[in-house]
Amino acid sequence: DLVTDLPADFDVFGQAVDNQMLTNANAAIAKTIVDAKGDIIAATAADTVSRLAVGANNTVLTADSTTATGLKWATPASGGMTLLATSTLTGASVTVSSISQDYKHLLVLLKGVYTSAGENMCFRLNGDSGSLYSWGQIRNVGTTVSGATTENGTSAIISNGTITASTPVSRLGSATIWLYRYTDTDQQEFDAYSYADSGSLGSFNSHGQYNKSAAITSITYLPLSGNWSGGTAYLYGVS
Repeated sequence: DLVTDLPADFDVFGQAVDNQMLTNANAAIAKTIVDAKGDIIAATAADTVSRLAVGANNTVLTADSTTATGLKWATPASGGMTLLATSTLTGASVTVSSISQDYKHLLVLLKGVYTSAGENMCFRLNGDSGSLYSWGQIRNVGTTVSGATTENGTSAIISNGTITASTPVSRLGSATIWLYRYTDTDQQEFDAYSYADSGSLGSFNSHGQYNKSAAITSITYLPLSGNWSGGTAYLYGVS
């Protein structure tokens, strides 16, 4: 009986093995789905896969729900600064509006500044001339070091005097202004560092606050009185 039944038993056993092998093969991912070094296999839906071709050199794999595989190769986000606006300083004030909200901080550089009345360099945020600017300042003018504080001013003053003539170049005013986390809708902080002529050449370091709960969407450059006679303002977004 054993000899008689053995072929049939092998047939039953072999059929089961064949069925299992077919099931395994159907579930396998074919090697032919990829074509080039660096290709990857990604899902396009439940139990469905596709090839995502290798990206360009120095790109990174990034999630993107708008693509078929939910993935894409993209240039990695980098830090650094992006120039958002360049403004010539002229007239009573200059405003940069509709500032992009896509960055972490803002940096302003003022170069070659002089005014009609030899007045302080100032700025306002969101066009706001309310009594909302407070700051402390250390002044180094000539051989004298002093300090000053202001609470609830109508603008942020970042220098004590600016030259009234365009020469010599070495005495033109300049400034650096940092606006930190400018998209936050709470109290805004700033640092300002400037160089100006107030009879004697001086440097001025300020730290202050804009006491209003609003993201920064515009910045206005203005002298304390009179008009800008020259200079350039560069506004950067910092990632």
